Amino acid sequence: MGDEPCLLRTIVADHWESVERILGRHLPQDVKNGVVSSVEKMLRCGTEANGFAQFRCPDCGAVRIVAFKCKSRFCPDCGKVRAAEAAANACGRLLNVGHRHLTFSVPCELRPLLFENRKLLSVVAKAAAKATIHAVGTRCRAHGPLPGVMATVHTFGRDLTFHVHVHVLCTEGGLRSDGVWQSVHIFPAQQYRRLWQYYLLKGLRKALKGNRSSAWRIGRLYKKHPSGFIVNVMSHYRNGRKAAAYCCRYTGRPPISQRRIVGYDGRLVTISYTDYRDNVDKTLTLTASKFLVRLFAHVWPRYMRDVHYYGLYQPSRRRDHVEDAVKASKYRDQVRPVPAASRRERMLLALNGLELRCLECGSYVILEHIEYAGRRYENKGKGPPRTGRGQLSLSM
Repeated sequence: MGDEPCLLRTIVADHWESVERILGRHLPQDVKNGVVSSVEKMLRCGTEANGFAQFRCPDCGAVRIVAFKCKSRFCPDCGKVRAAEAAANACGRLLNVGHRHLTFSVPCELRPLLFENRKLLSVVAKAAAKATIHAVGTRCRAHGPLPGVMATVHTFGRDLTFHVHVHVLCTEGGLRSDGVWQSVHIFPAQQYRRLWQYYLLKGLRKALKGNRSSAWRIGRLYKKHPSGFIVNVMSHYRNGRKAAAYCCRYTGRPPISQRRIVGYDGRLVTISYTDYRDNVDKTLTLTASKFLVRLFAHVWPRYMRDVHYYGLYQPSRRRDHVEDAVKASKYRDQVRPVPAASRRERMLLALNGLELRCLECGSYVILEHIEYAGRRYENKGKGPPRTGRGQLSLSM
């Protein structure tokens, strides 16, 4: 975990007992359950309570214990690794072509609905994808091109308020029904604004059918926002690898980085942020309890996904779509997705960074047993484990 203590972990450890008692008054039940699970994992991260592997030197008998990380997306230590893995997995899906980055913002009138019912966030992601696919499809009337779309839902603003928006990566082009790849470089913001409003309100009405108060609130938004909802047509990325690295950086990490927590005195927490309204750097000071409640509001309930794939990246037909896109491209195999490393390859890479010799005499150590939260696995063999096919060697 490094020599410097993690400030976010320190704040959570200092105030978790007092904040846990009031979570039910501020967060929906499924979010609260996710927070409790995530915090418990984070506080156990890197300790023997989270599980460990015990090694013993056969020569001098010295024992070495390696504690396991929690691998929680809320953990500031494990988050960077998870974000890197998410980017690698996305690279294995995204075509190696130019992508356009768009941001779809949900108006403030709808945020209370999404705060109380997090299942509606999948409706938001789908609406942003539909708007994007519709707009790209209008670039050719005879054969509407189908783009690849990756939608990532974020619930947090820069000051940790509940500000739902969707980051969309869209291929700068699409596969037409006649098997031709058509490049698309024009992304008119006004068209996207109206389509985003239409598909979002239509999807929410369908999901909340029978809820009269929600239907009334949704109906008012057409008149209140006659030009549509806010859509920012942002950066251009030359290939899928760079696009995935940007949009996956917050999928495995807490919504605030360590460097943005600029002050903590045991009671008050000060964070820095850039206000997108005037592009001015500001600071915000909150009590530790209010800060944690704001932070915990962005924990995802268990089994919910924040990354969704549509169009050419639709999971059920992705391989077929990729092959069709490769055939339609003059660059052929150059546009194929970059394959992600397998779990075995990632484990070997991690083990290469471990010192698996005895710290006392330098001999190779032997794995005695592994413990995972009540489960224990003994190494019944004598001597260093043998290296065979599909087996990792601990004697490196």
